Amino acid sequence: MPEVNEDLKKIAKETEEWAAKQKLLRMSEISLILDTYDDIFSDFDPRSLDQRALSDDFLMEIRRATKEKKEGIIELNFLIPLEQRKSEKEAMIRKRLREHFRKHFEAIERDIKKVRKQGATIALVGFVLGVFGALFVVPSGTSTNVFIEGFQRIALVLIEPAAWFAIWSGFDKMFATWKELEPDLEFYKKMSKSEINFTGY
Repeated sequence: MPEVNEDLKKIAKETEEWAAKQKLLRMSEISLILDTYDDIFSDFDPRSLDQRALSDDFLMEIRRATKEKKEGIIELNFLIPLEQRKSEKEAMIRKRLREHFRKHFEAIERDIKKVRKQGATIALVGFVLGVFGALFVVPSGTSTNVFIEGFQRIALVLIEPAAWFAIWSGFDKMFATWKELEPDLEFYKKMSKSEINFTGY
């Protein structure tokens, strides 16, 4: 009988721990259970935690979880065993995560501005080509020089499609191509403003 009582106590304790974990998971928007702080960082990077690269698996899991969070500030809650907790490491990890998310957000923002600027430049070149073709290359029909009129016709055949292609390519970059970066921009924007907490269990 004493053995049975010990087993029942063990099961009850495990059940309480599981219930406590589930309660903590519901309290925050995104919760991840860690065995150690190393779970956040790459296993292939031997440097100290203040320099190590973040784990790809960790970033993929965060990205997957944030897709369901459309509005509001993301709360990122790490559940870690009480005996593993160290406040100085947690402060450093918060700083590292915020720096990582902010750096990538700013980099993608710069990339988008660059793409849109390139698009505007290409569209402007196309517009200038179109104006040039209309004003200087369109054959007037009054030229007595066959070679000049022939050159004008050939130049028009080359310039007109190039102008339209440049204009549409530029507009595509300005209004469509950069949107390929939008999911990454949205992810890093959310995470750069996130609240990062550590909770023991």
